[in-house]
Amino acid sequence: MENLKIAIVGAGETSLLAATTFGTVYPVIVFDLDRSKKAGFEGNGIAFTDQAGDLADAGILLMTGSKRPVYTLDALSELCRIVGKHMKKGSVLIFEAPVYPGTTEEICIPLLEQHSGFTAGKEFFVGFAPSRWHSSDPQGKATKMRKVIAGQSGPVTDYLADLFAPIHDGGIYKAKSIRVAEAAQLLEIAQKEVNIALMNEVALTLNQQGIDTHDVLETANTKRGFIKFEPDLLGDHPVSWHSVDQFWCKGEKKGRQVAQRIVKKLIQNEVVIHEARITVLGIVKQDGTSGLPESGVLELVSELQEYGVEVQVADAQLEQGQAECVGGVLLTRQAELLPAVSVILAVPHEVYRKAGWKLFERLLEGKEGYVFDVKSILERNDKPEKVTLWRM
Repeated sequence: MENLKIAIVGAGETSLLAATTFGTVYPVIVFDLDRSKKAGFEGNGIAFTDQAGDLADAGILLMTGSKRPVYTLDALSELCRIVGKHMKKGSVLIFEAPVYPGTTEEICIPLLEQHSGFTAGKEFFVGFAPSRWHSSDPQGKATKMRKVIAGQSGPVTDYLADLFAPIHDGGIYKAKSIRVAEAAQLLEIAQKEVNIALMNEVALTLNQQGIDTHDVLETANTKRGFIKFEPDLLGDHPVSWHSVDQFWCKGEKKGRQVAQRIVKKLIQNEVVIHEARITVLGIVKQDGTSGLPESGVLELVSELQEYGVEVQVADAQLEQGQAECVGGVLLTRQAELLPAVSVILAVPHEVYRKAGWKLFERLLEGKEGYVFDVKSILERNDKPEKVTLWRM
């Protein structure tokens, strides 16, 4: 593994994590045609290039792809064409994003052979190592998981095991084949998405009856063997992937449903909606790295604005970067937020958890009003008397 250089191909959700993790052991560079993503990587001390010719310097190419849901089969194919034209002889290409079983061997490898002029298994080598990390997970969690790998042959699988071993404390699992690894990743995702989709529906139903979802979960969790999945009404669940859409369908827009519930509750409390100002805290994913917006929060903001609400959005994770706009939504620095009738804690960044109720009192008009805690992270017993708390 000496003198080995790794190229992370595509600035997607897992790219920064992969770059920082591999960077502790190997020289790393990130490639993406979108030069606007450069600052996010170089700000973390990671080399970035938008020149495909730089891929020729790398012996390992980790194909992370672009961010969801842009990463379609067409996008993957285009990525293979670009890499094929510039990769060097002897390269090892590792795919990690969810694809339909057989995609790597039936679509990616032929495209790489066509555009490189090399023969797979002899002049370049291919493997599959699915990412198990989600943007809401702490970064350190990824290296503690058992890493699944699969190569197009036994020697390639062994090589991948040696490559990943230094950065994965959870150990290595060698899948029987690339197809098995592809299918296993889809099963993992489908199982999680289906359960979260179920809990989203449960949360909305319980909310209609005035029942706190997290109270129900804590009670049910006393049964041995109960699997505690939590609702994620403003997250990116479920994800509709072009290449795997036979496994699940895209769900209804929960962000809009949450907004409608909030508006309804405010009206019931005699708040004049078209004169109301609402503050939304948190818009980007809770990963501390990507800066990507949660689609559900974008839907939430859009729906509130359609009701005539004045919406101001802040995100503590972006304060230092001084971002002005995310996903088409203008941001306001926390210190510049005007008093609001209601505050929605949309993404539970750790800084909001630590700030606690004092922060929310400062953001409300006269230290009283309505707080909507989507993920139920605020301590109910410490709630100020003049604040009304709503949870799912």
